[in-house]
Amino acid sequence: MEGVKDLEAEALSGDPKAQALLHFLRLLRRKDYAGARAYAEGFPEGERERLLRGLSLLEEDPEALDDPLFAAEKEVVLGVKAVREGRREEAEGRFRRALELDPEHHRALTNLGTLHLERGELEEALALYQEALKLAPEDPLLHENLAALYKRKGDLDKMVAHMKRATRLKMAPLPSLDPLTGKPRRRFRLPPWAWLLLFALLAYLFLHKP
Repeated sequence: MEGVKDLEAEALSGDPKAQALLHFLRLLRRKDYAGARAYAEGFPEGERERLLRGLSLLEEDPEALDDPLFAAEKEVVLGVKAVREGRREEAEGRFRRALELDPEHHRALTNLGTLHLERGELEEALALYQEALKLAPEDPLLHENLAALYKRKGDLDKMVAHMKRATRLKMAPLPSLDPLTGKPRRRFRLPPWAWLLLFALLAYLFLHKP
């Protein structure tokens, strides 16, 4: 089973299976396990079982997970666990390993930045947060972390801006994903000419009521 870099190369070559797995991977990076589980149901039987098994192990026993597709997410999950248990040196190593496996894993960048923030290394934390922001500008937790950082730096204007952004993102409904592309569905909107036609029809019916 290929890793993330191989998968990206295959997706760029036009392989539809690789493209679908990359969409699945994006859901993992966002920790949208529910969305990933729903998306996995659209795969053929063998692949579906592989993906669902990986998701179950992530939540129940990540140490037992050996699938390369899940390798970076596994490191992030175990890194977060290490932070909670006070093993920050181990956590940092796991977040860095996750980035070696998947350089676009924005939660690994964010968590690594937070470790720097806790140590008072503000510029290092800011650089990591800004890199993560390029990958996931809609992540509310990232904006909350940036607000905390700017508070430490004494930049209250940026602190407030990121807090407002985090609040708006938390209140916004999550977009539903197209099961074929993994991209947010577009909301159906009538074009202006259709509205005009509808209003004209309603006006005609109103004026010609018996």
